[in-house]
Amino acid sequence: MDRGLKNVRPRYRKLGPEDWVERLIVGMLFAVSAMGVYVLTGALMPALAIGVLVAAVAIGVVAIL
Repeated sequence: MDRGLKNVRPRYRKLGPEDWVERLIVGMLFAVSAMGVYVLTGALMPALAIGVLVAAVAIGVVAIL
């Protein structure tokens, strides 16, 4: 085993309780995208689906950072 791999940071990380800024960003992205789709279409379920999709992508981006 290569000794250089012991101290390597993990590639992805979970959101912890101290990551309130990241949670705020994800929540705001969800709210803004869901409200925007709802205002444009007037349909609640597609708006929530788009909001969840945007939030999932934002969580993935935060996990990589």
